[in-house]
Amino acid sequence: MNVADSFLYEYGLHESCYDFDAHVKDFISEMEGGLSGKESSLLMLPSYLGIAPEEPPDGNVIAVDAGGTNLRVAVVGFTPGAAPVVSRHEKYRLPGSDGAVGKGEFFSQIAGYISDRREAADKVGFCFSFPSEICADRDGKIIGFNKEVKVDGSAGACIGAELNAAFSRAGKPAASITVLNDSAAVLIGAAFERGAQGGPGGSNSPGGSVGPGGQSGPGAPGYGGYIGLIYGTGVNICYYDTEKGMLINTEAGGYSGFRQSECDARIDAESDNPGDHRFEKMVSGAYFGTVALEALKAAAKRGLFPAAACGKILALTRLDAVSIDEFMRKGAGLDTYIGQLCDGDEDAALVYGIFDGIYERAAKLLAIAVTAVLGRCSATPERPGFIVAEGSAFSKGYLFRERFERHLMAHAEGGKPYELALADDHVLIGAAASAFL
Repeated sequence: MNVADSFLYEYGLHESCYDFDAHVKDFISEMEGGLSGKESSLLMLPSYLGIAPEEPPDGNVIAVDAGGTNLRVAVVGFTPGAAPVVSRHEKYRLPGSDGAVGKGEFFSQIAGYISDRREAADKVGFCFSFPSEICADRDGKIIGFNKEVKVDGSAGACIGAELNAAFSRAGKPAASITVLNDSAAVLIGAAFERGAQGGPGGSNSPGGSVGPGGQSGPGAPGYGGYIGLIYGTGVNICYYDTEKGMLINTEAGGYSGFRQSECDARIDAESDNPGDHRFEKMVSGAYFGTVALEALKAAAKRGLFPAAACGKILALTRLDAVSIDEFMRKGAGLDTYIGQLCDGDEDAALVYGIFDGIYERAAKLLAIAVTAVLGRCSATPERPGFIVAEGSAFSKGYLFRERFERHLMAHAEGGKPYELALADDHVLIGAAASAFL
């Protein structure tokens, strides 16, 4: 091992510290526990949503995406046989991302952002990217917030009911609101758009010979399973459960079966929700820079860098994924923000090796989780599993997709075949389409 690998291995940050097949079995066991109602770090929440509407959608829907730190609102127009049209798209800061807010203020601010679009539609598809229990009436009961978003008094609140109460306070009529999770939204959006391109269809079951979105059309193959993957600010995975006839939200970011390194444990302990969403804190975009900074500081304290570089590293208070990615793409470039911490090429090569190892660990752990979920699919070479991934950490992280697929292809349970597609902002389309499911 080189110096970087030896350091990462000693501190439990090296990908070889994790046995792929053993962790897949553990993840599957947690999934089964959650599905059977036993105590589990994977909540396995029902969505009460399929993948495609029985009839082609027609009309406008207001789509809301409450993500990690941003809130996006748009109007999505549907016309049978045509691709959906997204308009009046605006981005805002999510209330609670810059300091704690109360439940009433949280929903009043969101209602205010939506209100000027209410004349365009009376339906709202609300993608809520935090743990929530979806009810049979398609409302969602908040379990809690993560990703360092703070909303006081929100636990147990029903999102649709609270939003309509906020509309009422503002003198606006109630809306028909469908609440869903981000992984479900991206899968529905991608599957619907693919199906819409193939022409109108009529099946809502992904088990037949129809293509994604239930649509039958030219070049629309059938799939042996459907998985939605979010890897950006946070981490989550959903899949279509044929037995239950709906999408199941695993709440994968909450998985606690991966051993934490010393750095991981420190980050978890200092977070707003210690002990919760441990997997997410180990790999997601919201925490990746913090993990990398903790690792660099540990290496500096161990004396792996010269005194001048150690001083610069130990003085750092934050490190972001964008700066890390720039440094990696420039081949440990000394002209970058991170490169300026180094005294020369030898230092830069060590920093590069540490970051590279942390990227590799994140890709392996995410591949373990997806492989476990693939086990719930009936994929065959003729009908592979369809995986749609969305998130800047997945699409922009340095060689991340290549790393992820290398682990996935090497270890996927039974060699289950799959097709991986990158979603292009499908969350808004999926949130809107959910109003017709």
